[in-house]
This record gives sequence, C-alpha cells and structure tokens, in this order.
Amino acid sequence: MTLRGRVFVGAGVGIAVAGMVLGLHDLTRVGALLVVLPLLASLLSRRPVSLEVERSLSPARIPIDGHADVTLTVRNTGRTTSPLLRGEEGLAYALGDRPHLLIPRLRRDEERALGYRVRSHVRGHHTIGPLSVRVNDPFGLTTRLVAVPGESALVVLPRTVPLLPVRGVTAGSGGESASSPRMALHGEDDIGVREYRIGDDLRRIHWRSTARTGETMVRQDEEPTRRRALVVLDDRASVHAGTGNGGSFEWAVTAAASVTALLLAERFEVHLSLASTGVGRVLVLDNVDHALDRLAAVQPSDQASAHHMVEALDEFARHGGGLVVAVIGALGAQDAEPVAARAAHGMALVIDRDGFGADAGDSAELTAQRLALGGWRSLVVRPGDQLPRLWEQLTVARAVRG
Repeated sequence: MTLRGRVFVGAGVGIAVAGMVLGLHDLTRVGALLVVLPLLASLLSRRPVSLEVERSLSPARIPIDGHADVTLTVRNTGRTTSPLLRGEEGLAYALGDRPHLLIPRLRRDEERALGYRVRSHVRGHHTIGPLSVRVNDPFGLTTRLVAVPGESALVVLPRTVPLLPVRGVTAGSGGESASSPRMALHGEDDIGVREYRIGDDLRRIHWRSTARTGETMVRQDEEPTRRRALVVLDDRASVHAGTGNGGSFEWAVTAAASVTALLLAERFEVHLSLASTGVGRVLVLDNVDHALDRLAAVQPSDQASAHHMVEALDEFARHGGGLVVAVIGALGAQDAEPVAARAAHGMALVIDRDGFGADAGDSAELTAQRLALGGWRSLVVRPGDQLPRLWEQLTVARAVRG
C-alpha cells in the first residue's frame, strides 16, 4: 500500500468513527468508502503481468574493468495492452547499481528492446536478472513488485599477463617422449606401418612391408605426444590474506590463469587442480577460453587440509606425469613433505600470507625450502612482486638445472 493508500485508510477510519459518535450515518458511509477503496485497489493491482523477457549480452565474457551491453527484449503476451510500467533489473552486487527501466505500453504480441551497460571490477560468474516490474492500481493507492522470470550470466575473466615461454621443458620431461613411434611389426624397417584400410591414399603403400607380409601395408605418420602439465591452485582461504584485487587470492588466480594460458598456447595438455577438491575434480582444459571460464568461478574454500593436493599429484604421476606448476600458500610439515615427494621437478610460487597483512602462520620461506629439498624450484611471493619476473626466474633456473 502506498502512502496515499495509507492516508485514505487512516482518514476513512477517523471519519467513520466521527460519524458513529455524532450519529451522522452519511459521514460514516464516506469513511467506510475511504477504507474499502484501497482494498479494492489492491485487488486491481493483483492482475497478472503477461510479459516475457529475453536478455542478450554483448559480449558475454569480459575482462576485469571491461564493459558489456545488455539488451532486454520485452514482449506482451497478454490479450490486452499492458500499462506503462517501471522496471528494475536484478544485478549481482559486483556489477554496480541496479538500472531502472521504463517499459512503455505494449499492444498484444508487441515487443520493445531496452538496453543498458554494466561494468565489473570483480572476477566471477555474475547473475543478471530477473527483471522486476512495479504494478500500480489506477488510483495509485497500492503497488506490487512482480519478478518476470529469466536470468543470464556474465563471465568476468581473471587477469592474465604475458609470460616468457617455458624453458628447459622438453617433451621428454616427466616421462614423456618427443614422439610415440609405433612398435615394429617385423623389424626396424616396419616402424610406422599398418594394414591398408579402405580410403587410405595408395601413394602411402609401403612396398617392402607389403612384399614381406603378403598384406597391403601403408605408412603411418608418427603422431607426437603432447606434453602434459598440471597447474595446482591453492584455493584454501586459510592460506590467503587481503581483499579484492590487492589480496593474495586474486594474485594466485591471476598467476594460475597466466601460466595456464601460456601452457595451452605451447600445446601442452593442461590439467587444473584446486587444493580444496578431490582427484575426481581435476579438470582437463580444452582451450584458453575453457580455462579462463573455470578460473573465473573459483572462490576461496573453507577446506583446511592439503591432502587433495597430494592426491592430485599422485593421480597425475600415475598417468605419465609431466610438468607441475603450483601456486600455493604456506604448508605445514605434514603437507609440504608429501607434496615435495610427489613431483621431483615441480615449480612453485609460495604465497607469503604474512606479507599480505595476515597474522603469521606457517612460514612461506620454510615451505619453499621443504619443496626445494624434494627437487622443486620454488620462490616466495610477496606484495608487489611481479609475476613475469618470478616466472622468468623459475623457468631459467629450471632450464639450467635440466
């Protein structure tokens, strides 16, 4: 009920009481009418809202501080002309203030496009919608807020910074080989041949193998094995400090996103693991877009133990191993030693939580030392450190040691 409606009810009650006290029945009837009128108006405002909303975003994926244009197509699905309505679009807090829209009168099946722009300083998957419209009665005595179904998601991608190519990581690193030669069928000369299949190019027939086996054999090109890499992101809230883009968690996400983008560009088969999730949640990333979408949704976890990190390293090693890059917080001895033992040639960026403004806990320097004893190359990350410089130190040192 609006302020006008409440005034009507208050005035009606007062007039009705005065009429009964003074014995003026007409005055009592007027007061009763003033009380009943807002109630009738509330029934009018309960009529259904026959609107459909389609929402499109351009683009649907933006970097931090980027803009996206949102277009709402509002369509009247009712049998009568819709009234003039005021709408308010629902937005996630990170996208700023909610835009207010004026929806004009729409005839049956008529539609109208409305637009606005959003911007986000915060990484994540942010919800846009639903649209809420305010329905009033003709007398302005009551109002009702109606949500029109329909939501969309805007993906704000994590920051990435350019990094130098990986040095000293050959295809043979971690138990891989530069190529996967086929096993010889009948001696060394037969490496890379197989039986002829319908559709094979006749120019690829290997005549020597054909004469020896009596079956038509064709050459098969060797297919190089993709180098494998595991990127570990420590998403435990207990090992991070600071808030927003200046906190250690966002620094870690940026580092993981930048390293992942680099490795995918260099044609690595990249696996992503979070310290808070088990082995079954290790992701095999298809491309950079897939990687950034996944990392955009990562949030700090209440998980305290790092045992899932150890499980992921074990699983990765069992399937051939490869390069391991970890962006982690400080680990206690019960976690650091098992992690160090799982990858003899890993690279780690260890977040100094104390440096980002938190109370001292497990020492980042001690964690780096424990990893180094296991064969890792590790550096401590402090506020103000630049990822490209740290990455260069890691990869150059690894290339020298390799």
